[in-house]
Amino acid sequence: MNFDQWIAEHFPILMGHVQLLPEVLERDKQQAEFTLPPWDYIDRLATTERMIQGQKYLVEFDIELNRIFDSYGVSPSLLLAIWGIETNFGNTPGNFPIGSALATLAYTGRARRRSYFTEQLQYFCSEIYPLQGVGQPICGSWAGASGHMQFMPETYAKFGVSYCSSGPANIWASIPDALMSAANYLAAEALKEGDCLIKKPNIETDIGYAWEGINYAADATVWAERGLKIEDAKDGEKYFCVSPVGRHGPRILLGGQALALYQYNRSINYVLAVSKLATMIDGGHVDWSWDRTARPLGRLTLTELQSILTDLGYNAGASDGIIGPDTVRAVIQAQTELGIEADGYPDLELLARLKTLKH
Repeated sequence: MNFDQWIAEHFPILMGHVQLLPEVLERDKQQAEFTLPPWDYIDRLATTERMIQGQKYLVEFDIELNRIFDSYGVSPSLLLAIWGIETNFGNTPGNFPIGSALATLAYTGRARRRSYFTEQLQYFCSEIYPLQGVGQPICGSWAGASGHMQFMPETYAKFGVSYCSSGPANIWASIPDALMSAANYLAAEALKEGDCLIKKPNIETDIGYAWEGINYAADATVWAERGLKIEDAKDGEKYFCVSPVGRHGPRILLGGQALALYQYNRSINYVLAVSKLATMIDGGHVDWSWDRTARPLGRLTLTELQSILTDLGYNAGASDGIIGPDTVRAVIQAQTELGIEADGYPDLELLARLKTLKH
């Protein structure tokens, strides 16, 4: 079944209004947050220029941002950092017709994600398509997000709110609508007033790397039991540790705002970039020291590593070039048995050692 036939069968309302976009499929294979080293990704997004612009908007939208903070508890700097990184404060919202982008990914994107994009296309048809003018498709990212804060259609349907009226939120033309909708989304993800983004940019601890990641987010009492004492912890706030390049870089302690932000974009590199920019907009400074020679494996090389791990009896999950919990656990197990510091970071040293074992 070709693309047009698929659209006619599943989304007849879109017949003649969407087309297959090969560039979308190429972009899907090269997502920056998953292919760039964290230092390059963060440096590219959390820039001095965006800090300066964010500080200007902090003044310009003071009334709106404070009203939003009072309603949702989301800090102005966090909203401005998201806005700055998502669309460079509305200057680069994307030029892909999102109906076509979503249809492309639903029809022939990566198999494990097709059902997700099909659902997003359904939300597009019911919530966004009726808002488009004739011959004026709403444009956004290659993945189908749109507006100042880059909402997917489902997110818009569930969390879009209008700043001034009870009508549909205009997250494309109204900055207050876009900021308030993002705050509504983050608040729904359990962000609470007073929670922090970066609790400590560099921690010194002997606890194992197995406690890394959002799956181990916990309050200070639990962290104390694990061996990490968190100074000046907020009651009820959940904290989590991340080490994007394992032993080759900082161990970072993040707080409740960062936990909610991860639901906005499930990339730790993204969370760190937004958190750093928000800190800069507030007048703070974040300095992370990275071993920039420890570059992450590319997707093909990581796929090879996953395959070798599985062949050697470690359960690395799917050999798809994407680091998930199964891959991290397998890497830690292999590192432990090979006498490498078990940080869960798949690097060339581990790959070379495993190749020797296999042959």
